[in-house]
Amino acid sequence: MIRIGLIGTGNVAVALAREILDQENLTLVQLIGRDQNKLPKDLFAVPFSNQFNTLSSCEVILIAVSDHAIQEVSNQLPLTNAVVAHTSGASSMDLLGRHNNRGVFYPLQTFSKQRQLNWSKIPILWEGNNRQVNETLETFSQMISPNATLSDEKQRLSMHLAAVLVNNFTNHLYAEAHRFCKSKHVNFELLLPLIEETTRKIKQQDPSKSQTGPASRGDMETIQRHKMVPMTEQLRDIYSLFTSQLLNRKK
Repeated sequence: MIRIGLIGTGNVAVALAREILDQENLTLVQLIGRDQNKLPKDLFAVPFSNQFNTLSSCEVILIAVSDHAIQEVSNQLPLTNAVVAHTSGASSMDLLGRHNNRGVFYPLQTFSKQRQLNWSKIPILWEGNNRQVNETLETFSQMISPNATLSDEKQRLSMHLAAVLVNNFTNHLYAEAHRFCKSKHVNFELLLPLIEETTRKIKQQDPSKSQTGPASRGDMETIQRHKMVPMTEQLRDIYSLFTSQLLNRKK
């Protein structure tokens, strides 16, 4: 049984808390945060505090806060023999430098409080600063997901950047398309089967081999017709940038 203390009340912290509670060999000792009311009601039964001195009985303390707050939280934690790990993919383990047993536990997924995900499908990238921490984080990670991998800082940062491309940037394009459809009084939901098929195809082959559309085939007539459609300057910039890159790749 691994006893876990969890710091944070945001999306990652909530998702982790729910998963830890579902695991027979894990115990969520306490949630730490500024405001319990930021938690969904299903977590109100978990002991909650805004003080860090209640975490002394934990084997693992997870800091699931925004990247800019990691070091501040770390500095407020009492020194302990527990493993202290943050959940960021883009931040260094060195932010926890005052703790002898420190590490990173990075779940590579997008989270929201409204959705409960299947953690067995979520990759977890972990790393510790010594053998004992590595053993603890490996055991803990594999209890939650079979897709858990030792990953150093450079690898995590690269994966985090790639995740921004496929998740954050892609969702921004969805939002732009949604606004565009709304402005033209056409139904964005008609695009959902296309989005789903695009996602299915990248599971089967290199995404570059799945590329279709006017720019990929050099259809300048269609591109010019698109450019004649009234749109926001931001959307026009996006369209021009992507079109230019795809045309250059075709050469």
